[in-house]
Amino acid sequence: MTTFDLAEVRDFAADLDAGLARHATSESMGGPGLDNVLRDYAELCRDCCDQIKRWGDAVYSGRTAFEAESERVLKEGGERLYSRAREIDQAASQSATIASRPSEAHLALHTALVELDRLLRGWVTPSLAVGPSAKRWRYPEQAATEEEIQRVASLPPLPADWQPADPRLPIPRRKPRTS
Repeated sequence: MTTFDLAEVRDFAADLDAGLARHATSESMGGPGLDNVLRDYAELCRDCCDQIKRWGDAVYSGRTAFEAESERVLKEGGERLYSRAREIDQAASQSATIASRPSEAHLALHTALVELDRLLRGWVTPSLAVGPSAKRWRYPEQAATEEEIQRVASLPPLPADWQPADPRLPIPRRKPRTS
């Protein structure tokens, strides 16, 4: 999603529901089929988390306006996914107790579930930042830096008997010019 308007959020929720329906009837709780199901659910959970985070960031930074309906659709979609993925995780845990240890796909799903659970339990409705977004500091171009150095160097020196207006301020020590 790029604009996070309601239509795009609903499209994402429909894709999420399609992903849930893909394994609704054909889940095999054992063998290589289970690993594929676990990987798919882990990917769905990660995608859902990413979209929720991007949406919140877009609202916070002012790239998109907050819509309560978009929030509701995202949150309900995440909750449906969490509920179903948790059932799959528990079924995989039962089959892992029969095997020697859980598979890599099961661990990936469990990790994705923890992140999704953290987002849903700690849900904070995003709002626009009070000020503009923080700017990323960039180093000034070298030419601008050289220009500033020359401008400061061209300033006349302070008089020898100069004292600060506030006597508590330290007197700057200036190195004598060597030119």
